[in-house]
Amino acid sequence: MIQKGARDVHSPLLGLDIQRLEKEINSYEDWMSERTDEAYRIAEVARSKGLDHSLDVEIPRASDLASRTEKLLIEHLEGAEVAEDIRKLLAEFDRETTSIKMATLVAKRFRENGHDLRKSIDVGLRVGLAILTEAVLVAPLEGISEVRLLPNLDGSQFLSIHFAGPIRAAGGTAQALAVLIGDMIRRELNVDAYKPTDDEVERVKEEFGLYRGNLQYRPPPEEVDTIIRACPVMVNGESTEDIECAGYGRVRNIDEARIRGGVLLVIGEGLCLKAPKVQRHTERLKVPGWDFISAFANKNKDEAKEGDSKEFRSRRVPVISKFMKDIIAGRPVFGAPLEPGGFRLRYGRARPSGLAAGSCNAATMAAMDDFIAVGTQMKIERPGKACAITPCDIAEGPWAILKSGQFRQYNDVDSFRKDRHEISSIWDNGELVLGYGEFMENNKNLVPAAYNHDWWAADLIDALDSDQAVNEFCRIMGLERDKLPKGTPGLPVNQDTELNERFHIRRLWRDSLIKLKPSWESAREISIRFSTSLVGDNNPWWLDLPIEWVPALIKSIETATIRDDCLRFIDGVKGWNPSKMDELRPEKEGELDYDSIPGPNIMVDSGIFTEDIPSTWVLRIHGLVKGCALMLGLEHHHEGDDLIITKGWEALLDGLGYTIQGKAPLKVEDATSVFRDRISELRNAAVSLSKEKLRKHELEKERSAVRIAAETNARQRGLGIAETDRIGREAAEKLPDPGPEDPEDFLRAQILEDDHFVDGIITQIRSISRLRWEHSAPVRIGCRMGRPEKSAPREKPTVHSLFPIGLSGGNQRLISNSAEQKDLRIEMGVRFCVICDKKSPMINCHHRKTDEFGEGKPGEICGGRTELRVSSEKQNSRRRGELQTVRIDNLLEDARISLGLDRVPKRMKGLKKLMSKNQTPEPIEKGILRAKYELPVFRDGTIRFDMSDVPVTHFTPEEVGVDWAQLKHLGYTHDCFGNELHGNDQMLEIFPQDFILARNGAEYFVRAAQYIDELLVRFYGMEPYYHVEKPEDLVGHLICALAPHTSGGVLSRLIGFTDSSGGYAHPLFHAAKRRNCDGDEDAIMLLMDGLLNFSREILPSNRGGKMDAPLVLTTKLNPTEVDKEALNVDSAWHYERWFYEATLNQPHPKVLSDRMDFIERRLGSVAAVRGLGYTHSTKSMSEGPALSAYKTLETMIDKMNGQLTLGHRLRGVDVRTVASSVVRSHFLPDLRGNLVAFTRQKVRCLKCGHSYRRMPLAGKCIQPPKLTGRGMSAFGIRKSESDMCNGNLALTVTEGAVRKYIKVTEHVMETYGVDQYTRQNIEWLAESVESLFNNDNAKQLSLSDFL
Repeated sequence: MIQKGARDVHSPLLGLDIQRLEKEINSYEDWMSERTDEAYRIAEVARSKGLDHSLDVEIPRASDLASRTEKLLIEHLEGAEVAEDIRKLLAEFDRETTSIKMATLVAKRFRENGHDLRKSIDVGLRVGLAILTEAVLVAPLEGISEVRLLPNLDGSQFLSIHFAGPIRAAGGTAQALAVLIGDMIRRELNVDAYKPTDDEVERVKEEFGLYRGNLQYRPPPEEVDTIIRACPVMVNGESTEDIECAGYGRVRNIDEARIRGGVLLVIGEGLCLKAPKVQRHTERLKVPGWDFISAFANKNKDEAKEGDSKEFRSRRVPVISKFMKDIIAGRPVFGAPLEPGGFRLRYGRARPSGLAAGSCNAATMAAMDDFIAVGTQMKIERPGKACAITPCDIAEGPWAILKSGQFRQYNDVDSFRKDRHEISSIWDNGELVLGYGEFMENNKNLVPAAYNHDWWAADLIDALDSDQAVNEFCRIMGLERDKLPKGTPGLPVNQDTELNERFHIRRLWRDSLIKLKPSWESAREISIRFSTSLVGDNNPWWLDLPIEWVPALIKSIETATIRDDCLRFIDGVKGWNPSKMDELRPEKEGELDYDSIPGPNIMVDSGIFTEDIPSTWVLRIHGLVKGCALMLGLEHHHEGDDLIITKGWEALLDGLGYTIQGKAPLKVEDATSVFRDRISELRNAAVSLSKEKLRKHELEKERSAVRIAAETNARQRGLGIAETDRIGREAAEKLPDPGPEDPEDFLRAQILEDDHFVDGIITQIRSISRLRWEHSAPVRIGCRMGRPEKSAPREKPTVHSLFPIGLSGGNQRLISNSAEQKDLRIEMGVRFCVICDKKSPMINCHHRKTDEFGEGKPGEICGGRTELRVSSEKQNSRRRGELQTVRIDNLLEDARISLGLDRVPKRMKGLKKLMSKNQTPEPIEKGILRAKYELPVFRDGTIRFDMSDVPVTHFTPEEVGVDWAQLKHLGYTHDCFGNELHGNDQMLEIFPQDFILARNGAEYFVRAAQYIDELLVRFYGMEPYYHVEKPEDLVGHLICALAPHTSGGVLSRLIGFTDSSGGYAHPLFHAAKRRNCDGDEDAIMLLMDGLLNFSREILPSNRGGKMDAPLVLTTKLNPTEVDKEALNVDSAWHYERWFYEATLNQPHPKVLSDRMDFIERRLGSVAAVRGLGYTHSTKSMSEGPALSAYKTLETMIDKMNGQLTLGHRLRGVDVRTVASSVVRSHFLPDLRGNLVAFTRQKVRCLKCGHSYRRMPLAGKCIQPPKLTGRGMSAFGIRKSESDMCNGNLALTVTEGAVRKYIKVTEHVMETYGVDQYTRQNIEWLAESVESLFNNDNAKQLSLSDFL
């Protein structure tokens, strides 16, 4: 049944069968709930046998935020129930307000129940922070180390919140609101405000100055001063850095002199950066004492107002070059900011994208020398910082120049790979598909849309408003009416219009129209009849062609001919040499020699706003005619010395005032005069702008002189740095700026220049041609490679058993090596058996039963459960273990017998040390079985597999390698269009908690499932659970997924496999893990593995030890309780015409939000999780290179050569800039670091491994030897105190380590060139290395040195 009652044409619920979708999601949730109950029942039985740390499953289930909060903070709440109160508040308020009110309520309730003041504030604050962070982060547990009540100088008590490093994961908003929550609680409990001393204020200023970590915002000293003095709560914290404060190291109320990273995060990224959000809550709740936050909240608004007040406002798309910083060696740049040749923006969301993921053609991935694969992270110019890449075959592929001179586009990966070795240059990267929601999420203005098939289809959908119009369109295109969808898409809306039916008609029409490729005649007639612009090959890249080239191009067209439906330029490429493309572009172009330029010898106008002719290098290498064809994106090839343009030439002629008459172009408009007039206007504007630039330069010189004089005077008077800067600034500002000589002329020049850079020559094209023209490539997106994709087991370091063996296992930590020594002396928790009362570090007593002779019986152990007994001196220690002796050989033998195995795996690896609080190891039987199946274990006892996060909303059974009948059994009864499922090629919408696994992880999880079954049978004495023999048997089984910075897992179901290195899931699922898809990677585990093997008891007790652990399991996904970024994911099937037209004015996305279809507008109905649409499909969501070249190339030298070779071939990249950046950011620091390390290095004994700061006088190792063997020698007891190791000593940093990058760097400089400063820096360092390793005074000379 289709949704009824929606009368808004922009309603996101149009066309949805709400009843069917609700039935499907309810059935799905019931299925998941039943299978989860079954898994928990089995795990509870296994746990009740007393073989694990706890008798209960230690991953509690939670269906919503309220339940997660209660279970995450179970240790702090001490049995207090808060879930129901949270639910009631969430029903009435937003999450931020709920967190504030709930925190105050909990603190007050704890205080009334007799808890002390500090405990009450602590619990309330953690509850509030948990609600803010969706109760999946570790921040509420470890981001706040403690709260204290400290004294002000006047004796009053104030609240001090101690933040720790894990608070970073909470994000700036939660960090800032945590301080506000603390203030609300202390007011409720009558605690005084914080009154800082000058030393406490100066301490924070000093810390900001010394901190070397990454901060999104580093406030200046005056802002820090304002915040510290005005904030009613003390922002305090643990010391996290090694650097100590020298000026204000010892300050009251601050424990240590070392820098407190948490304090800087909360102040810089929280209170300063998120001030507007904090202000919204302080004003609504009328919180006194927070007026100071307004100064920060209104700062950007005031700056914006100043910008608005200016008379001239540029229309240019701003350049964002931040992504170009810190270019990494081996990871290529694919395009400079806004540079022609880079990715062309195409609005939309492909089905495997959204949530910060973008899509491009698989041929583009191949064109980037396979450095891009599915899931590879790209650092991008806009709208966000980064995105993961997925395939979309509707997106246009790259344009390339072949060695033969042919210029063509590749829209499929097979054709590109066929021609790969013939390609000399990648002229254009193709399209990058990014949705409206990405701009919304990143708070970035929209940029002008390209007129492509999407916009063309949107124009036509509205224009086809009658049967007559539809029939006429079919006639023009030469199509039968039944080849196009039924209905009339553009019928006007009235009271009788069935909006749902209209929605589906328009959707089907749009999908059909974007596949059409009209000929020139059809496109021209459609443009005239339906007022569309030209599209595809018939819409050249007018913006890329400099106006200075156009008069010469028009002159060359006069001699062109038309033959075989192509435009031929006789001798158009005479003298063209493909080897010129292999040469490095000069840093600065010299004067052009027109006699050596290929093609016709026609002079091009000199630059208007630049000294050189724009794109001089194109003119020098390719000549006038071919250069113009390239910049306009016109497909062509060579025939001898002739240039043959095969596509788009009719549009070129029409735009430049020509028509076709017989075998030659016929001039019908005086285009030359139009362009000459425009060039003259622009040259006059350039003169006006240069005059004003010179005037401002002279003014700045005068101001600089005044400022220097004033600052010098201030320094002589002994004033401080800040005061000196202020005096200098004020003195310079007193020198007035009279403004331009002719303000009107200057304004006119600014507008002309701005229009020229925004519109290019299309304004003149529109005046010459009678057709409608829109830019086909108005905006390019610069980008570079970030992290490569990942799909691999979590196995660094490889550990099979969470059992400590110290150094007895050797470098590889082999338990079999340790067993050869029999007795193991190691630090473990002190436990005693409840049956025999013997001391045993194991969960169950490991002591053997004895026979009548007092000898232990192999395989027969006491098995009684042990209890922890902690000595008084260890009660408050971070770790409570003590040194104990265990017969590990007997332990292994007894475990082998109990499991019924023939032998223990020889390659079984253990830990060096247990890092948990109680230091109780897991049963060694689990490690034996893991080693049998070659499965590494993570620190929490689970088996993990890491994959890059990749979003997907729709898939076909064929894509995931699962038969449609099996998927139908899992609840996929209908495809996304409402048709009953009956084939493998139907498009299905993925359920919100389903997961598609990377195929290289399938065999891994088959082994994991077999391990769990064998564990259940052999260790727990139960029936197997999985019965898995092959990957297909895993389909339908439950898994748990979680991100490394969180403490909450999300329940999921495995439904198929993909050939790429990514884990595909619904965008809301990734958001539930508090992740997006900008290149992040997360882990999954089998649910039963977590239920049986995870325990809080084995988590490390150090700060951050509870991160990346499933402390709670979210079983049901609620879109209102996930990370809000997911709510901006596009859910439309297509964008309407008004959207494309609106982008031309670069509005903020919020201006259009009430008419756009994205998840947030669907909240409150099943449509938020089901019934989503996508604008662009693709034949395969895993198409493209299997692995990024960054992973397949073995050495860093290979990777870097690949990076620079690709950069040289890409039109949109200046390889010299890339080479300079790589040398500066990678090689120079490495060379400096190794040089310093060599001079400060230690020496190491090759025999015992002991390190010395200085070489011993003996020249040999002087450490006493540690003997191994039986008896007391196993514990390091020496035979004689005078014995020495006498091992040979070696350097820890070798000469080769220092020299390793020098030759590579020199090769880069010689081949690709770097800037002069970088070259001199490298040469100086190379000379320093030579001086260090070669004796300058003992240089061997030859006779030639004297000649």
